Amino acid sequence: MSFNSIEFAIFLPIVFIAYWLLKNKNLRYQNILLLIASYVFYGWWDLRLLSLLIILSVSNYLIGIYINKNEIDRKRKNWMIAGLVINLGVLVIFKYFNFFIDSFIDLLSLAGYNLPRSTTKIILPVGISFYVFLSLSYILDIYKRTLNADKNIIEVLLSLGFFPIILAGPIQRPSTLIPQISQKREFNYDQTFDGLGQILWGLFVKVVIADNLALYADDFFHNYSNYSGSTLLLGAVFYTIQIYADFSGYSNMAIGVAKLFGFSLMRNFAYPYFSRDITEFWKRWHISLTTWFRDYLFLPLSFAVSWKIKGSKVFYIKTDLFIYIVASTVTWFLTGLWHGANYTYILWGMIHGLLLIVYHIQRNPRKKLFKKIGITNDHLVIRIFETIITLFVVIIAWIFFRADNISIAIKYLSNMFSSSLFTYPTIFPVDLIVIILLFIMTEWISREKLHPFQFDSNKKLNIVLRPVLISIVIWAIILWGAFKNKEFIYFHF
Repeated sequence: MSFNSIEFAIFLPIVFIAYWLLKNKNLRYQNILLLIASYVFYGWWDLRLLSLLIILSVSNYLIGIYINKNEIDRKRKNWMIAGLVINLGVLVIFKYFNFFIDSFIDLLSLAGYNLPRSTTKIILPVGISFYVFLSLSYILDIYKRTLNADKNIIEVLLSLGFFPIILAGPIQRPSTLIPQISQKREFNYDQTFDGLGQILWGLFVKVVIADNLALYADDFFHNYSNYSGSTLLLGAVFYTIQIYADFSGYSNMAIGVAKLFGFSLMRNFAYPYFSRDITEFWKRWHISLTTWFRDYLFLPLSFAVSWKIKGSKVFYIKTDLFIYIVASTVTWFLTGLWHGANYTYILWGMIHGLLLIVYHIQRNPRKKLFKKIGITNDHLVIRIFETIITLFVVIIAWIFFRADNISIAIKYLSNMFSSSLFTYPTIFPVDLIVIILLFIMTEWISREKLHPFQFDSNKKLNIVLRPVLISIVIWAIILWGAFKNKEFIYFHF
């Protein structure tokens, strides 16, 4: 079941009404209802995939209890390792098995050994990368003693399968979700209307912006050899906006849906394309994933590497810089791999890792240069220039992310940076571009808010402005909405 489907439009009101009718009953009944609803929501795709989610969730529930009750460090570590093996094993088998086998066969072919490729393809469970990371954070937090294992199996299963986040996040860690599940929720009108507004905005950017852009971006990337460089540049820009609108739209809808049931989820996007450098971009883009890799991989790896180094330099590189390079390289390799079993995703991750390393290296020399020539870091020209450069390199990286393989990405770039780059685009949908510009303008005006429909109910202007803007967005959804129940991009990750 998808947020942009008719089924969900029927499912959500039924669950919402039943949930709040149970408000004066036992909290346990509300949680059981949400768990059943979550499993119905996920099982709508495939009941076989639902069984995998349930088995994995129950396993993590039991492992968490065994880690928690053992005081002996060796036994705690053994159970933690068992949890890692089970969760990562499931992820590798279902998501990367075919990729690793094909890569191994390709490697052998270079040595002259030609092996037949298997025609058996393992089904990729939707959202597996997200719920495996939820499970990993639950196990690791218990092991680190920052979270006590919850003995209430309903609460644990719900935290690992809550339907707003199960398919594509945000990756709301159980350590922050379980306390909300275990406490009584009260119906709040302001929170409910804010949630509805966030859902509406998310639906708008998905079906009006992302899905309409997909029609052009897909064509440009599939038929890149038939278009001019200027058209391919437009295609790269279209995909850049499409993936943002698609994923941020889902995140806004997920957060909004959770608000309807009294839950507060972490923010996942903070207008990332307005970032002035690559580090700021990754503080604003897919925040739940970035912070997950930071806390569970980058920082522990940096600490582990630092313990192995005794001198002030390694290979003539300062120790702190060497640690950053190693930790960043590993983190961004795995970040790319997390997105999918394709070399394009790995290369995309490595590009961003390299950009972050370069930014880290030049940060101090840049400060000294600015000080020497008397330019402040907040100079308007500097801010605009850096924002444009950051957006440009992000767009280039997205080409590798979107292309079917690295060869196509290189050909796409080669055709784009040709003499035809300076010609008028072959296809230039004026009406869609106007809508995009209005969308960008709205995001810029709302950049201090959590989402554009976040209103202050105490301000008289907002009382008038809210229904006007809501009416415009609903009208736009009806008029321009690409009602094809197109899947969200991140369902594949």
